[in-house]
Amino acid sequence: MTDSDNSTTLPSVTTSRRDRQTASEPGRLEDADPAILVMRGWSRAQHVSHVLCRLQQRLERRVLDAADPEGIDEKVGYSIACQAEVEATTAALKLQDKLPHIQARSLLGIVAKLEIIAGADRDIDDPTDFPWPHIASVLRDLKKIAGGLPLERPERSVVQADCKRFQAKAADLLGLEKHASKLRLGAATVVGTSSG
Repeated sequence: MTDSDNSTTLPSVTTSRRDRQTASEPGRLEDADPAILVMRGWSRAQHVSHVLCRLQQRLERRVLDAADPEGIDEKVGYSIACQAEVEATTAALKLQDKLPHIQARSLLGIVAKLEIIAGADRDIDDPTDFPWPHIASVLRDLKKIAGGLPLERPERSVVQADCKRFQAKAADLLGLEKHASKLRLGAATVVGTSSG
């Protein structure tokens, strides 16, 4: 019996000097790999969703503590905050849904895709069940080989603008546009965020 023709060598799974330079130069990553751009958008939407969740929780407490006459304004703010959180979460989920249709162009692009997948498990009831620890393990291994992505938290002004945008959309969807202008929506969303 003769040997099969399996003498082809596999390509090395290390990053080139050029790939490492690209990873260290912000701005070039987005141009190089669409998966990284999706991951950054997803991460930003996730962060805004968490900020809006905290706002909604604070407003919920105010609604519960408010007397009936003043409770109406608090309920309007709470309703808008709840819907704004839904809108931000939906934006993150839409980016997550794009993932299977985007081809990574680099190892860092694959890292970006796995960051989204592993990041999504934080919302699952039990992230210790298969396959989540296994995916996290693959991600750690891949980061050791390819390097990690610089994950910057968006600046406070960017988060505030996104929150205002989702709150305006929520107010519109709920038919509460006239009430939204009375609320200090933008200022309230900044509480609890940081730019670093």
